[in-house]
Amino acid sequence: MPEQSSSDVQQFKILLRSSLAASAPAVVVFTLLITANAVDILKTWHMGRLGLAAAGVLSIGLGFLLWRGRWWAGLPTMAAAGLAALYFAYMFARPMAAYLAANDFRDIFQALIMLSPQLVLAVLCIGLCMLILKGVRLARELTPRPVGNGAWILLGLWLALLAGDLVYQQAGWRLFKSPGDLVVRLCQPQVRGEVKGLLLEQGAKAVPSLLEGMVASDHDLECLRNGSLEVLTAMGSAAVEPLLAAAKEDNLQALIALQAINDPRAARALLDIYRNPKPKSDPGFQAQLRKTIKKLNPALNLD
Repeated sequence: MPEQSSSDVQQFKILLRSSLAASAPAVVVFTLLITANAVDILKTWHMGRLGLAAAGVLSIGLGFLLWRGRWWAGLPTMAAAGLAALYFAYMFARPMAAYLAANDFRDIFQALIMLSPQLVLAVLCIGLCMLILKGVRLARELTPRPVGNGAWILLGLWLALLAGDLVYQQAGWRLFKSPGDLVVRLCQPQVRGEVKGLLLEQGAKAVPSLLEGMVASDHDLECLRNGSLEVLTAMGSAAVEPLLAAAKEDNLQALIALQAINDPRAARALLDIYRNPKPKSDPGFQAQLRKTIKKLNPALNLD
């Protein structure tokens, strides 16, 4: 009886470790959700934040199913970890071979220090594979424990959410044409031209989203800031009225866009804003306002 109890504990530990290993991708997913901006996620994964969250929840679900004795639940993560191990091993071996070809073998310690991150990641991925493999073998030997209908329904819903997000990110956005979503895609080179055309079709409706794109704070989002200004400039007179409305609310980016459009008819309206500033108007806004008026109509008197 004690031997049987000890065996049960050992089996429980193996299944617990393998289930945690099977859900390890969720850590990567949720780290990306916290740290990465929407544009970077779309560029790298071709899915939105909601789809990425669904993938994370599903990886946790696979770990749960493996713990319940469904051996096949560990296969997706085991395959992903195996491929990652091969990738990092390649990223280690190739520069190591190039280094040894150009340097003395006695200097290999320096190369190991430089390439230690790739080596560590390769070892970690191999370790994940081994943990999951143990769990898969054990789960095949044991009788699977029941999984409630609620868990199956929940996993099905998250799978449907992931599939729906993938379909939307690939083609659905062309159907719905949400301005905010379109602006983000200005940083996707493969659809940039198509997105500009769709935004120009929307005209004034897209202006608020384009103004938000112009103030993207991340230093890596130059493509979003420049792309938004390019679309507003190409929109021309169709964007003037909503830009003037934004300028009345002290929107600095609206002034920059109006200056780029260079429509002289906007100068009079801007002059009214200049002569009737808000009580706590930003000095930088006032300076840009003066500069924009001078560009649009140098003959106007600003004194």
